Amino acid sequence: MKKILASLFVGAILGAPLCADEIKAGVVMPLSGSLAGFGQAGFRGLEVMQSLVPQNAKGDSLKFIVLDNKSEKIESANAIRKLTATDKVSVVFGPLITTNTLAMIKTVEDSQTPLIPAVATGDRVTKGKKFVTRIAFADSFQGTAGASFSFSELGARRAAILFDSSSDYSIGLTHAFEKQFKKLGGKVIIKSEFKAGNKDFKAQLSSIKAANPDVLFIPIYYNEAALIMVQYKQLGLSMPVVGGDGVAGSDIFFDVAKDAGEGVIVTDYYSTNSEQTELGKKFIKVYEEKYKESVSSFSIMFADAYLLVLKALETCDKDDRACLNDKIRNQDSFEGVSGVFSLKNGESLRNAVFNEVKNGKLVYRTTLTTP
Repeated sequence: MKKILASLFVGAILGAPLCADEIKAGVVMPLSGSLAGFGQAGFRGLEVMQSLVPQNAKGDSLKFIVLDNKSEKIESANAIRKLTATDKVSVVFGPLITTNTLAMIKTVEDSQTPLIPAVATGDRVTKGKKFVTRIAFADSFQGTAGASFSFSELGARRAAILFDSSSDYSIGLTHAFEKQFKKLGGKVIIKSEFKAGNKDFKAQLSSIKAANPDVLFIPIYYNEAALIMVQYKQLGLSMPVVGGDGVAGSDIFFDVAKDAGEGVIVTDYYSTNSEQTELGKKFIKVYEEKYKESVSSFSIMFADAYLLVLKALETCDKDDRACLNDKIRNQDSFEGVSGVFSLKNGESLRNAVFNEVKNGKLVYRTTLTTP
């Protein structure tokens, strides 16, 4: 076990020293609404990790103050104002997606409260920000990696893109994929769009089928992704499908898509099939036994965010948010549940993992070091 995790375990095993503090930590998650699958996965990651590592070497622990943003921007903005002005939290986890995170950032920056949205992949989330830290990689990296994989690993030269024009996440991935695919010598022969909440994609898929691309890129979330794959199969499409981390980030994708989801390849931060840390093995075991479902990458990212905060608190006073923020945003070779990664000025430096849906589960396929 590396020193980072070992120090956390020392505190957990020996008990809380006299100088131990309980730190108020806000949690803003979409526990209801269209993104509830993501929110539940993220919060479960925090809960399971807290049960495994309840305190750090100093004996510090976190007290969660949980608010449901109902998957909405306005609710996200209201939640962060309450947490910073009324609850006076020292740090905030959440709210997952880029759009809702952007609605919280002004309050975060003005109040100088560290925010860890963990999996909000939009480039604007961290660019120019001083109090926001991302555990996952950015859309520009993820979309670029998806294009490189499609071109080099799948041999694709003609790509189709089906994206959500109402989503910052989807637009960001689309732009990055298209730019990199063209740079490599490929051609995006058709781009088709829809808006979140759409349930009928047959017109878009029929146009894509007629264009006969080598690969279909779907930078979208699980609700629409599942329906798209069902209709993809009904229409007899057969080209490989590559998606972003949002495609299979909830069991809802597997429950709805069923066999139609087989073979879909997604960019990810982590795979339960890759080599695990000792803490990672324990996390997977406890999570799967408690919730009777596969571990989501979103759960893993928030588990790592939790560990990151506990580690930062070992050298910071609970009321020194500037110190806490600096220690969270800058780490060399931090070993979390997802493996070893570094953080520089709030940006995660990690590889892109590619997982493939096989027998209703995500299975590790390969890792792309440099897109």
